[in-house]
Amino acid sequence: MIKKAREKSVRLLTVEAGARRTRPNHLSYSQIEGELGRLQAGYRGERALDYYLTFLPHENYLIFHGLRLEDHKNRFFQMDTLLLSSTHGVILDSKNISGELEFDEISHQLKRKSQNGYETFGDPISQVERQKLQLGKWMEQHFGKHIPIAGQVVLTNKNSTLIGVTPALMKKVTFLTNLPNKIKTFNENFQNPILNEKELRKIARTLIKKHVPDSFDFFNFFGVNADQLVKGVICPQCTHAPMVKLKSGWFCESCGCCSKTAHLDALMDYSLLIGKSITNSQAREFLCLPSRSAVGYIFRPMKLQSEGQGKGSVYLLDGINQP
Repeated sequence: MIKKAREKSVRLLTVEAGARRTRPNHLSYSQIEGELGRLQAGYRGERALDYYLTFLPHENYLIFHGLRLEDHKNRFFQMDTLLLSSTHGVILDSKNISGELEFDEISHQLKRKSQNGYETFGDPISQVERQKLQLGKWMEQHFGKHIPIAGQVVLTNKNSTLIGVTPALMKKVTFLTNLPNKIKTFNENFQNPILNEKELRKIARTLIKKHVPDSFDFFNFFGVNADQLVKGVICPQCTHAPMVKLKSGWFCESCGCCSKTAHLDALMDYSLLIGKSITNSQAREFLCLPSRSAVGYIFRPMKLQSEGQGKGSVYLLDGINQP
């Protein structure tokens, strides 16, 4: 049973918004594209798990995607997927990397063979081991229970191969297609109930309550200034900006596309890149609107929560659905 659905991370959503609104001639644009590609590949790898999780050995697993928790030493850790049952938990870390891969168990690096030697990545095995310790301590801290936690690195790219394979390594790493068998083995190894149904439901509620969404400072990370962003509503069909506001909606002068809701994506971009609140004047500038009344016409049906009155009103953008 899925208790926390898989969603794009705030980092991915923010970089997507920044890529839309950074001009291709900006010095950081290639870096933004590279980071965007890396994050999107990671998200595709995470989503690839979903089909194989339908083959779980029983229906008693609770599934949490993208949980980010604070441990007993005020450090945050985020798990791609957590499976939790009355007998144990399983942390899954997906890696969507193609090519010939080698897990160096001496240097604790993941290496990809290339024409120029090796490209190195962080060690996902070590990461999963840290997360197992952190989650175990978290469970003891909040519930006084010692729950066995297993971990598995899952290679989700069909074009990846492993070299330097050892039996010890294959206990920690598996290919996506073999994931159901791995989980079945965990299920067979941990059969002593530790949690009753009521305790399991309570832990599930607490895990979701204690989840802390990540954040990402696009401007600081890439060296982009807010005044360098592309302003206006971006056409959902051809990406031209700005679209023109008409009574019937938004019109693209480049391709002729019409939309009644394109401003929602623009405001979501604003909330991810600039801030979670916006004034009438800020909205007027960012959406390229001619007057305060034009902004009011857009905001009224959205029923955004606001603080202050009149020209001092600040509108909260938390209520906008993510794209």
